[in-house]
Amino acid sequence: MALSKIQAESMNLADTYAFSGTVTGADMALLHTTTVSSNVGQVQIDGHFTSAFKNYKILGSNVHLDTDNKNLNLKFMSGGSLLTGSYHRSCFYKIESNSASLAVVVEQTDTEFAKVLGQQLGNATGESANFEITLYDPLATDNFKAFSAKANVIHPDGNALWAQSEGFYNNGQSALSGIEIVPASGNIASGIFKLYGLR
Repeated sequence: MALSKIQAESMNLADTYAFSGTVTGADMALLHTTTVSSNVGQVQIDGHFTSAFKNYKILGSNVHLDTDNKNLNLKFMSGGSLLTGSYHRSCFYKIESNSASLAVVVEQTDTEFAKVLGQQLGNATGESANFEITLYDPLATDNFKAFSAKANVIHPDGNALWAQSEGFYNNGQSALSGIEIVPASGNIASGIFKLYGLR
């Protein structure tokens, strides 16, 4: 529909519109989707960070593991390779629906961001995990790469588990190229993983 026609008439949003080129100006944009429908050892979302966005969010929804009572962990990638070594510092607190007490876990020299996307996921019928990760300026070269995460998990004992995590990679300031989501053991059986850019 020509711009002149839009100006002269009202636009019917029920119509179908085709766009060519790039639609710019959105503060948040979907950049990538990974859909898992059968067992994979990990999900890597890599190579989608650009100067068009400053921060990024990754949403995991309806994520199932093939093995009961396992953690879901986070790793950073730079130049297409995993960042390794005992430089992962993180802390998280969690609460379950059967207790009013918060539990706190701290990691100072871990080799990954352990448990931050879900601790002790159940794999029975109906049990799954959902999470959101925020990455702060991953392309910068003057900062340790940091994240925030929150997870909504159905625990193997049937309780609701909520966890909030914060952390950073304490070695070098190289730009990140992506992340890996990986269970402590076993496979990701299914789930949808979406990457959004934030201006």
